[in-house]
Amino acid sequence: MLLACFITLLITMPRLCAQSSQLSFKEAGELRKNFVEYGKKYIGCPYVSGATGPVSFDCSGFVYAVSRESIGYQIPRVVKNIYKFCTIIDESQREPGDLVFFKTTSSPEPSHIGIYIGNGQFLNCASDGPNTGVILSSLNENYWKTRYYKTGRFLPSSNSPEQTGALA
Repeated sequence: MLLACFITLLITMPRLCAQSSQLSFKEAGELRKNFVEYGKKYIGCPYVSGATGPVSFDCSGFVYAVSRESIGYQIPRVVKNIYKFCTIIDESQREPGDLVFFKTTSSPEPSHIGIYIGNGQFLNCASDGPNTGVILSSLNENYWKTRYYKTGRFLPSSNSPEQTGALA
């Protein structure tokens, strides 16, 4: 049984990767919307270190599980590896479905992650503070503003060159 699952994964993974690079801007937008909306269903789930759901999560376990379950994308499991997996983009290019990274420890690498949902807001699974577990937070909150690190992208952009004003 385990071998059959592994073989299925090997067969479908290249197809998923190939399809993602061939998506229209509209399809990419739908993919991003599904990713964000699926993440919202976990608001209120508690934080548990090392957990990947479905009833509790840590910050990277939340992003990992939502990506896998909602859109079938297998991303790395821990924050620093997800960061390395992403393409780092300027915050002016940020779209719903991109990932936001934070430095919440003294480590030189990012230590916290969330799913950007638009309008300066992101979903994340917080381990401490007045609200813990899967919550909706704002990049404008003083805590997150002072710890924001970078934005990463692993999904195709939903913005066409015409929408962004970029040259073809």
